[in-house]
Amino acid sequence: MKWGSFDKLNRREFMKRAAMTGAAAYLGLDSSIAVASEPPPETTTLRIRQWRPACWAPIHVAEPLLREEGFTDVQYVSAPGPEYPKLLEEAAVDISPEFSALSMYNIENQQPPVKFLAGLHVGCYALVGSERVNSVRDLKGKTVWAGDLIYNGPHIFFSAIVSYVGLDPRTDINYAWVKKNEAMELFKNGKIDAFISFPPGPQELMAKNVGHLLLDTNIDKPWSQYFCCMVNGHRDFVKNNPIATKRAIRAIMKANDIVARDPQYALQILQEKGIWKASETKYILQSLKEIPYGKWRDYNPEDTIRFYALRLHDVGIIKTPPDEFIARYTDWSFLNSMKDELRLNYL
Repeated sequence: MKWGSFDKLNRREFMKRAAMTGAAAYLGLDSSIAVASEPPPETTTLRIRQWRPACWAPIHVAEPLLREEGFTDVQYVSAPGPEYPKLLEEAAVDISPEFSALSMYNIENQQPPVKFLAGLHVGCYALVGSERVNSVRDLKGKTVWAGDLIYNGPHIFFSAIVSYVGLDPRTDINYAWVKKNEAMELFKNGKIDAFISFPPGPQELMAKNVGHLLLDTNIDKPWSQYFCCMVNGHRDFVKNNPIATKRAIRAIMKANDIVARDPQYALQILQEKGIWKASETKYILQSLKEIPYGKWRDYNPEDTIRFYALRLHDVGIIKTPPDEFIARYTDWSFLNSMKDELRLNYL
């Protein structure tokens, strides 16, 4: 299936699914309510970053909603992690999901023209330990897989986790910088002591009774109290297209609730779009069911920026103080306006 196309999952099917889950009435999906009362978007083209993390399912579920918001040309731009800052510099992406702490690291070190706009979801990362490890503190002196590159998403998240319990991720941990599939084999064979990743790696290990769960960011505090991934916007797009930005955020947040109510439908979209093949999705549905997508309604994304800024500052990954990050790189006005429409700011 081509990007930006819903030949099989067409609008009628989408609205039928939404109605079945109760989301249509709950969210006001009828465009005649909030959408029609606004001017049309300044641009009818929207370029959204896409990559393989299953937790980004709402970005794809949002496509028919984005069309309801007036975007007639919805483009999904392939952007693996290392390529994303460059695409921002080239203004090739307008709206993107991104791991919050990784985005903060990239902002400080590469200064891409980006603004945090909203929280996407809580959780998704899991830390699995071997029989030699009973707690996060037991990882001192052990070998861990936290991604195949230093300062990637898993490594930054892991650094925040171990520093929170008093370990220094720079000196107390040995890292295995290998590809994910190789790391899973090493873990199965007892060659490494812990493995951290977003879905479906940890779910596959646990299903095969390899290792045990040390930390589940879907439910374990404090990680479950903050957004893992957030929605970012290109600074110029946000500045020049405020109506389009608000409409895009509204569609994505509505899609969050669709995924929460019908994860099977979200999985179907990921398969139809070719993000994950049917043979690869054995543990994706489990992940979509476990991730608390509805928390966007309850949590303040600014708290996430402050929390991770403090954690990353403690281990020398970033130097920018939290208040400066918030002042320079966030804009919550679109999210707050949408929450006002749904009266979420008054609950």
